[in-house]
Amino acid sequence: MKRTLLLILVFCVTAFAQDESVENDSLPNPISQNLDEQPQEENVESTTETLMSLGIDLGYKGYAWGSPSNSTINTGFALVPNDDTTNTNQSFSGMLGLDSVVVTYAFADSGFWKAEIDFVVNGNNVQNLIEQFKRLERNISEVYGPPQATKQKESGPSAAYSMILDQKFSTAFYRSKWYITPVFVELLLNATVLMPVTDLSIFSRNYTALKLVYYNPDYMHSSDPQPEPESLPSIFDIY
Repeated sequence: MKRTLLLILVFCVTAFAQDESVENDSLPNPISQNLDEQPQEENVESTTETLMSLGIDLGYKGYAWGSPSNSTINTGFALVPNDDTTNTNQSFSGMLGLDSVVVTYAFADSGFWKAEIDFVVNGNNVQNLIEQFKRLERNISEVYGPPQATKQKESGPSAAYSMILDQKFSTAFYRSKWYITPVFVELLLNATVLMPVTDLSIFSRNYTALKLVYYNPDYMHSSDPQPEPESLPSIFDIY
């Protein structure tokens, strides 16, 4: 009798163990799934992070130096139409912080070498233009430190000056330069503004540019032949 009960007990334990094994085998293994899926997720995240975290030494806003002109530029800005088929540069417009800008990606024989940012400015007030330049200079300095080189020059009449037949201009030339190996960053203000502003100006418009340029000299290569120096006649032959 004892032997019979012992056999029945062993049979029940064995059957229960088999049922549990089958049930466990039919369930997905979360550890195995994570091991299979994790590398794919990490690869996607790694690629995205690599593109977005490109430093200025490797490219401008994720677009690598040396990229060919037919490669896609990922940007939230709007493409500016280009009707010149011989021009390989690509321009985009949008907002850069507080400022409305046009960003041009320039290409040489060696690929992408320069990003040139033109700020849309109101060119009727020299002091306002200088303040805008200084604001941009401070912002850039927070990222790259103080500029390694600066130039500042102003000239022109006061706002009180007024002579309709002898119109004069105020000028401002400001330039700051940063070097982040191997890339140069330059901020330029070149302003020529009629002072005082008048509706009857002899020259029809002001000549003002406010630009921020990122460029990599390692990719400034062109196969186009340089023009031969022009042979000019003697000044005595001209006058």
